[in-house]
Parts: sequence; C-alpha cells; structure tokens
Amino acid sequence: MKARDLISILENCDGDMDISVSFSEESNQEDMVSTLHITSCNVEQTRCYQNLVELSPEGLLVLNASDNISYVNPTLLKKLGGVESNLFLSSIYSLVRTEDAGLLKRLIDNLKISNTQQASFPILKMSGDCFWARVSLAIIPSDDKQYRGAILTITDTSDMQQLLAANTDDSLDSKVELIPNHIDQLKQKKVSKLEEKMALESTNLIFATPYWHQEKYLYLIYPKKNNQRQREYVGTKKAKVEQALNSVKRGKRYTHVCKEIDDINQQLRTATFKLDSFLWELAKMPPGFQDSLN
Repeated sequence: MKARDLISILENCDGDMDISVSFSEESNQEDMVSTLHITSCNVEQTRCYQNLVELSPEGLLVLNASDNISYVNPTLLKKLGGVESNLFLSSIYSLVRTEDAGLLKRLIDNLKISNTQQASFPILKMSGDCFWARVSLAIIPSDDKQYRGAILTITDTSDMQQLLAANTDDSLDSKVELIPNHIDQLKQKKVSKLEEKMALESTNLIFATPYWHQEKYLYLIYPKKNNQRQREYVGTKKAKVEQALNSVKRGKRYTHVCKEIDDINQQLRTATFKLDSFLWELAKMPPGFQDSLN
C-alpha cells in the first residue's frame, strides 16, 4: 500500500480531513518493488496522517482486491509481534484460525454488498498465540464502484473477553449445562405421573364429597350439574362405606395427578419458549460473537 493511496482513502472516508504530506520513493532492486514513504507531515493540521494512522491506538490493516495485506500500522504490527516484510502481500487468512476463515470470508464477501461489516474473533500472532479482537471492515471507496479492497480496524478486546469469561463460567455456562438435566427430570416425572394416571383410570373413581348424616349415615355429594345438586346414599354398612371412601380418595388423587401433569407441560412449554427467545437473541448478535461465550 502506498502511503499516498492510504491518505486518499482516508480523505474519501472523511471529507473533513485535510492532510499535507510529501513523499520519497525507495526501490528494492532485488524485489523490484517501489514503495512510497512519508518524509514530512504538517503537524499543524488538525488531523494529520501520523496521528490518524501511524500513532493510532487502534490496529489498522489494509487489504487489496485479492485479500492480501498491503499495509499494517505500527500498533497492529507490534500486537502481532511480526515485521512488515513478513506480512506484506500475505493473505489475510493467515491471521485467523482455520475454523474462523469461513467467517472472515463471508464478512469480506458481504462487504462488497453492504460496504461495512463487523465481527469478533481471535487474531493470530506470529508466535502462534492469539488475542480476541473486534474487527470492523470498511470498503475502499472507488469512483468506478469496483472492489479495490478494504480497511480493517482491529481492536484488542482480550480484557473484555477475560472479564466476560470470568462472569459467565459460573453463571451462564453452568446454567446452560443444567438445562438438559432439568428437562430430562421433568420428562421422567411426567412419565411417572402418566403411569399413575392410567393405573387410577383402571379403578373405580368417585369425584364427590363425603357427608355424614347424624354421624352415622354416609352420603356422597357430587358437584352441581345443570344447577342441581346430586346426592348418593351409601348407608352404614362397613364394607360399602370403605369402598365408597376409597373411591373418593382415588378420585382426589386422580385430580391431583392430572394437575401435576398440566403443571409439567406448562413448565416444558415455558422452558421451550425461553430457550427459543435466548437462541433468537444469540442469532441477532454480530457473527462470531457467539464464540465469545465459550
């Protein structure tokens, strides 16, 4: 990347920028490569190239149309732990893990449509280690609308990722791990209640309230039907009374079991709804951000 070209790019991105510079050209006879270097920069300008690029606390990287690196500012170069000659014209995909290459390619492809993209993923250092970064991509402006490459702003978010991990390892992660066990327990409990319900249905059930007349004669009072109260006389015989009372007891149990099954079904529906909502919120996050939860 020629410094003059980079300034032109920055001026196109920001119409308020007015930078005065002069250049010297150096040629590498061995590689037959000509590179323009800044020899002066008017420091009185409010937004000088040196302040914007060379001394920027943000990492800046420029890609050409072939997705090869044509410029890396000193901040990013130091962060990567490399030298400019090793990075010049190397593939941008050499700075990401294999599993993140697909994500980066999609971002660059989408950039040609939307002009800007952003995502969070690890950046590889020359040592093989990596650091988490928020990567913002902006297309290089061109009059003919042809794709000329992109400018990447790379912000180190390692501290934020460490803080996130410290606050999610014992909360979010542990809760997510409990979800399958909780759902399994609910399902097992439901199966048990359904089996009990079927067993009760095979017996004689009475849905009525016992009433003792003169503390001697047993009546069964049923719920109103068509606004009329129904009573059944059981009598005083011990066997008949015990049979009726046991049927009433089973009826109460049957009603309770049915309510428990309804409660379990409601818990499962609520859990499913909340999980769907959580997954929907994740889907709305920037591409690659989900990895930061791991």
